Amino acid sequence: MSGGVGSKRQVSYNVLDRSKVIAFHRRLAVVAGLGPFSDAINQFAASSALVAVPILFHFSAILTSLVIGAYFAGVGAGGFIGGILTDTYGRKRIFIYDTLGMAIFALLSAAALNGIWFLITRSLLGFFIGMDYTAAVPLLSEYAPSKDRGRLLTIEALMFKVGEEFIILLGALLTIVVGVLSAWRYTFIVGAVPVLLAFFLRRSFPESLRWSVESGRKDKVRETIDTLRRQGLEQEVRDEELGSPYGVKDVLLEFFSRRNVRALLYIFWIGTSYALTIPLVAAWSPVILEALGASATLSLIGTAIISAAAIVGVGVVMIYIDKIGRRLIGTVGYILSAIIMGIVYSSYVFHFVSIDLIIALFTIFMGINVGTIGSLQYVPPAEVTSTKVRGLTVGWDKLFEFEIALAALSIYAVLGPMNSTLFVTVASIISAIIIYLVSFETKQKPLEQISSA
Repeated sequence: MSGGVGSKRQVSYNVLDRSKVIAFHRRLAVVAGLGPFSDAINQFAASSALVAVPILFHFSAILTSLVIGAYFAGVGAGGFIGGILTDTYGRKRIFIYDTLGMAIFALLSAAALNGIWFLITRSLLGFFIGMDYTAAVPLLSEYAPSKDRGRLLTIEALMFKVGEEFIILLGALLTIVVGVLSAWRYTFIVGAVPVLLAFFLRRSFPESLRWSVESGRKDKVRETIDTLRRQGLEQEVRDEELGSPYGVKDVLLEFFSRRNVRALLYIFWIGTSYALTIPLVAAWSPVILEALGASATLSLIGTAIISAAAIVGVGVVMIYIDKIGRRLIGTVGYILSAIIMGIVYSSYVFHFVSIDLIIALFTIFMGINVGTIGSLQYVPPAEVTSTKVRGLTVGWDKLFEFEIALAALSIYAVLGPMNSTLFVTVASIISAIIIYLVSFETKQKPLEQISSA
């Protein structure tokens, strides 16, 4: 069942839906994933900058808080506005040209000479990254074979985690070589490289055929079919199957229609629940380890081990997501997360907590939570609504996620380590129940079947 509005025309996408995964799909998944890869680099660059920038630019506490929130607010705004634009004007143009915005504002962030400059460029960098998700993820979803769509979309999550591990190691090296006051500038420069590469690589990919048909763009349909034919995909569309052009108002009316209520609640809760639970391990691990007496070096090593588990978790889920299904993965993921974090809480209560135990349990939690719920950030949002509003649905996920994560970090600061583990345990239990109640299964189903159910 879905809240989406299905296509009114009987367009058969059997060639696309029943295709084997070919080189075209693999290239598209990797090239689309350069956006999340760069996002991970820029998030790390921002974190490392917060050590140096307040010193260099004499930030007040208020301005520091604004800088932290500016990037995430930019991602949310870019996701919402970008979603409207990609649904109204097509995926390909934004898929190509938002990369220039990401590269320009990453480089301008690296060159910042004062706090206001840094604040503005960080906000705009986040904006273009948010836009990129709304073009890249729907485009990949709309070309992925039905039985492999979850696996291909999960590559986006994997690219983010690989980018994160890459920049953690490079950032540590840069800090040693050039010092903490300069390393952040180099990490922003590094973040511009993959998206500049993406600008050239993405130009060869076609517009979304589904979007072209839905919006009645006959010229785009013919051009796209010719490109797909050269890739070995002999998809046909008749002129009478084309829809009618529509505008921003039509997109918003369908997106906020009653039929979409359950779908939007589902996507909202995926982002919200993840943002409430994962930051304790993803962001607060060094704080918790140092509170237990870990040295700075041991804390860094422990955090690196914990973070690396996410790649393993996403890799495992990638194998099974199209077999087990999204609903079961989300529900079981939160049940297992609650069990692991419950053990952590018990270790505090019964006084057997230790550095080694925290590293071990947080590593397991990271693999489970990021592998299951983290992967779902990229899958159901690109499936559960119709082509007409698919970009905006992906943006809807980004609209709340980062702001809630910042709120969660504030909650942890108030509660302290032990009570924060209890908070995450309870939040995981509640999340498992809500995910089960509001979700609906999409595995191996054509997009039109999902959105018309």
